[in-house]
Amino acid sequence: MIYSFGGRNFFSFKEAFEVDFRVKPQASERHIFQMGALGQKCNAVMGIFGANASGKTHLLQALGFLQWFIAHSAQTKPDARNWENIPFRFAETPDPVIDLFVEFEMNGRHYRYDLQLARDRIAAESLRVKRAKFALVFEREWTGKGYRFKSQDFGADAHRVPQRQNASFISTALLLENTAARQIDQLFSSCYGNLWALGRSDCHDPLTENLVTTAKFFAEHPDHLDWVNRRLVGFDLGLSGIAVEKVHFPTHDGKEEETVLPFSIHKVGEREYTLSLMEESRGTQALFVLLRYILPVLKSGGLAFIDEFEQGLHSHMIPCLVDLFYTPKHNPRGAQLIFSCHSDYIINQLEKYQIQLVDKDDDGVSRTYRLDQIKGVRNVENHYAKYHAGAYGGVPEF
Repeated sequence: MIYSFGGRNFFSFKEAFEVDFRVKPQASERHIFQMGALGQKCNAVMGIFGANASGKTHLLQALGFLQWFIAHSAQTKPDARNWENIPFRFAETPDPVIDLFVEFEMNGRHYRYDLQLARDRIAAESLRVKRAKFALVFEREWTGKGYRFKSQDFGADAHRVPQRQNASFISTALLLENTAARQIDQLFSSCYGNLWALGRSDCHDPLTENLVTTAKFFAEHPDHLDWVNRRLVGFDLGLSGIAVEKVHFPTHDGKEEETVLPFSIHKVGEREYTLSLMEESRGTQALFVLLRYILPVLKSGGLAFIDEFEQGLHSHMIPCLVDLFYTPKHNPRGAQLIFSCHSDYIINQLEKYQIQLVDKDDDGVSRTYRLDQIKGVRNVENHYAKYHAGAYGGVPEF
């Protein structure tokens, strides 16, 4: 479970920012919240809203960068630098130092990971676990000649892990099969986002190659495909099912190649008709590919962070997908969802704790705040109407 994330000097966020999933104990006992093993109540779903170019993507990109850096940065070359263009740049003297953090619950314990990046290396990195207060798991800090390193709860082999200047200590320890690193990797690998370290991925856009990849995934996971087929009617796509089948086709050298392709099944009267999914609407294709990524998150209890959630989908489809994260039947392990969206119809289905707003000022500086941080806002208000009236901010000004 993710508690919060944030940082400073990250793309358009010049100043400190935070997105907090946690809510106070007195918040309503509704299905919109998840209860962690430590008794912490957190949002199951959060939506990010703001004008074009306000910083919504950058906000989610902080999660994408942290996921990649924590779990995968050791896979890059030792001389690679993957954050040179990340600091806020609309300043006479740009600050080269980036700060990022994420707090999370894992195995019944509350952790905080902090990262500080200088222009050419990691300046500081630490992981702490909360007991009476936060206690050290590991910590390293650049001294000018090397890293001063401390470790108290990261395994006996922690001091054997190389101190790479461009990769997280966790991802480097993972290459050595460190047990603590494997547990953290399992948590962050259970998350899915269409944003990574350097930008937006097209992995769940309804492209032909993604449809083929998704068909192969469902062929390998028939239980997920069965789940999709049992609920397609509820999504009102006019389909009675989707099938994935092996298809053979000739190659340019006269040989034969096998692949898996998706097909849609339509029932008209008493007859069934089969079409290639490539012939279906973009919205149908988009949902097919998106479910390929959302279902594993629901199964593992991870986090889905999705930029432009409505891409290719009708606005009424979004509440159907959001509802999956509220229902214990579909979400038995407490998975979470955070998304940006221009189809702000969904605001009608969200409470003040779930609405994260982003604004950008005339100097190009983004700021973010949760709706319940605005004094006097009540859940009984029409948030959709007041948002469009400009009462909360986060709307374009012409």
